Amino acid sequence: MFTIKQLTVGSWRAVCYALTNEEGTIVIDPGAEPDRLERWLGDAEVIGIVLTHCHSDHIGAVNELVDRYGCWVACGADDVDGVADVHRSGFDEEGVDALRVLHTPGHTPGSICLLSQAQQVLFSGDTLFAGGIGSTAFVLGDYPDMVRSCARLAQMDPALTVHPGHGRATELGVERPMLAHIARSALRGPGQSSNWREGSWWWS
Repeated sequence: MFTIKQLTVGSWRAVCYALTNEEGTIVIDPGAEPDRLERWLGDAEVIGIVLTHCHSDHIGAVNELVDRYGCWVACGADDVDGVADVHRSGFDEEGVDALRVLHTPGHTPGSICLLSQAQQVLFSGDTLFAGGIGSTAFVLGDYPDMVRSCARLAQMDPALTVHPGHGRATELGVERPMLAHIARSALRGPGQSSNWREGSWWWS
């Protein structure tokens, strides 16, 4: 079991998470304000950093935390080239401790979600927000990949609490109708409209 702390950092209001158990602390997406993050982490034994994807608002404080704590860094294999000085560790679909890694491309090719089935939590990065999904309009975004990721998430346990990379937490059961609708609408082909919001965390 691990405890979960969160801190919103930077102008893009990215949410950084610290997961702590008896083995130490893993930090997810330290996106900005390294001095503030170091004060927040305090004397925690930071053993690793996991990046849900390679965008700058999620990786901006990595180097400073590595310098401070001497910890390893991991990300999805397809995003390695987009992250400066990250160690390629064979992390994809294996995970660390009680976290299972789910490859959920779309926002970036190497976007991942982190699942703890035991604690019923999903850290979704910029793949899924409360009431919206990650934008595919940025560099390396791919809408067909996002649709497949949405279809995958729609099949998962609705009781999961979702901790996204921006904005408030939600429940997967609340988001499943939207995810299923995205997957179904893609089958109708291009030009079909739908009512879901891409990249809508900023307004939620």
